[in-house]
Amino acid sequence: MNKTYNLQVTEEQLKVISTACELLSRIQGGQILEAFDHLPLKTDIDWGIYNEIKNELIKRMPEILMNNIDGWTRYLGLGYHKLPDSHDIAYDLYRVIRYEISMEKAIESGIVSNKEERKFPEMMSVCYDKPLNYGKEPLATVNRVDS
Repeated sequence: MNKTYNLQVTEEQLKVISTACELLSRIQGGQILEAFDHLPLKTDIDWGIYNEIKNELIKRMPEILMNNIDGWTRYLGLGYHKLPDSHDIAYDLYRVIRYEISMEKAIESGIVSNKEERKFPEMMSVCYDKPLNYGKEPLATVNRVDS
């Protein structure tokens, strides 16, 4: 039997966990340039040099990444058998958290009254899609503790 745990976090901490899981999944799938959005860049950055570095990285990544992917236009998707299990598990965690936060906001703003409803066009975004299970672990659950 698998062990299960409860982790009590604030909404902001939950968002950080979601972002970390999304980033891990993307990087493990070869979308290495996603990391650039999270770098501690200089305030006086030369954007020309920044783009030169990114473009050089894109050019060189097929030399070291499997299946000749470049990390930008070519990368590996969910369920790819040569990726670590954590790739799909991280993606599942990201999707579960994103869905719960999005549905909670829709309920709080009066768009819908419960998580089973979905109102169009207000809820067209993929963040309102119920998460599917891609990883080898069951989907996580998120339950709000306070009201």
